[in-house]
Amino acid sequence: MNTLSILYFSIFSLFLISPMACNEVKPDFTEEQQTLSLTPAEEKKVHQDNSFSLNLFREAIAEMDPSDNVLLSPISASIALGMLNNGAKGQTKDSIHKALEFGEFNEGQLNSYYQKIIKILPNLDPQTKLEIANSIWYRQGLNVLPAFLNQNKVFYHAEIEGLNFENATASNRINNWVSESTNGKIPTIVDQIPRDMMMYLINAIYFKGSWQEKFDASKTTKMPFYRLNAAALNTDFMNIEKDFNILNNDDIQGIELPYGNGQYSMFVLLPSEKTTAIDFVKSLTDMDRLGEIYNGFAKRKVNLFFPKFKFSYQNKLNDELSKLGMGIAFTNQADFTGIANADLMVDEVKQKAFIEVNEEGTEAAAVTSVGVTMTSMPIMHTLKFDRPFVFLIRENNCGLILFTGIINDPSREANGD
Repeated sequence: MNTLSILYFSIFSLFLISPMACNEVKPDFTEEQQTLSLTPAEEKKVHQDNSFSLNLFREAIAEMDPSDNVLLSPISASIALGMLNNGAKGQTKDSIHKALEFGEFNEGQLNSYYQKIIKILPNLDPQTKLEIANSIWYRQGLNVLPAFLNQNKVFYHAEIEGLNFENATASNRINNWVSESTNGKIPTIVDQIPRDMMMYLINAIYFKGSWQEKFDASKTTKMPFYRLNAAALNTDFMNIEKDFNILNNDDIQGIELPYGNGQYSMFVLLPSEKTTAIDFVKSLTDMDRLGEIYNGFAKRKVNLFFPKFKFSYQNKLNDELSKLGMGIAFTNQADFTGIANADLMVDEVKQKAFIEVNEEGTEAAAVTSVGVTMTSMPIMHTLKFDRPFVFLIRENNCGLILFTGIINDPSREANGD
């Protein structure tokens, strides 16, 4: 059977976060291993996060080149937009709730939920490294409301700093934070700061997990990888014989590759030859379908051949998020008066991601940047009537013209005989 022509991974949020009813969370969060205890409402929020992941994934591949790889971190986008949500009002807030499937959750509940996962997810597995960082960078002179900054500092642990955006060092400062927060895997998120850019809200996620069952590098060998509508690619395949949870039916083959102590796993799904990977993702229209797939896994002895890969990916998510319902946030009708008493709109939601899979495990990183600009300000046109011109005077109710004339020399006070 042909191998996947393209490997798709949305490893945070789609497969990584699962509701677990566990022990009570310690009030003092330390670096010790913890458990994620979720209320029934928070378990519902996880379901909604995963639904957003599927929706964003489908939109991202809708018009993609079938020869491209894709890598998204929906939870990174969700956290960054969660910070933005604290400054949205009216229809703009409603649109964010619709796109991210926040449902009936109010602002306080959302903030508490994100606060919990930001604090506890990194401590679930001492053998797996997961770091989540947030920051807000705003143009000096923008009077950002203290309540907005305080909410994001308290609940999202956001680093907040006002910068002189006109200074070239501002982008360096932001990019250095991004690089440090992703262990150098994503060195930049901002190129040149536009003149109308007022704020960046940024989430960074870094993941490094060692396989629970490591591959023996001596068994890695070249094998053909059959690409869609292209020649076979001879590439490195890892090999291992172990017991894994697998899925094997007429429609899908799948395997669960756990990391560390099993808190995190990579699920790999290979549709049958009659279905492309893109069409398979498009068929995942709800979480029930994905739940059915998960339920089909069972432990079996497996001789696994799995390709090594390493790539970077970036995507501007404006179109995807607009199609999911938050288009108003990108227009002059946006209402972000909860951020500042200014006319603000979202200029772009940009995401960069990186992943490497080898014999030892997986290293991945993602950064989501929400750029907030001023809405289109009234343009001051300059008109100079410094050449001969025509004028007329009319009655405006019926349009009757009372006078017409030409000015060739405005300095002359008398003309004609």
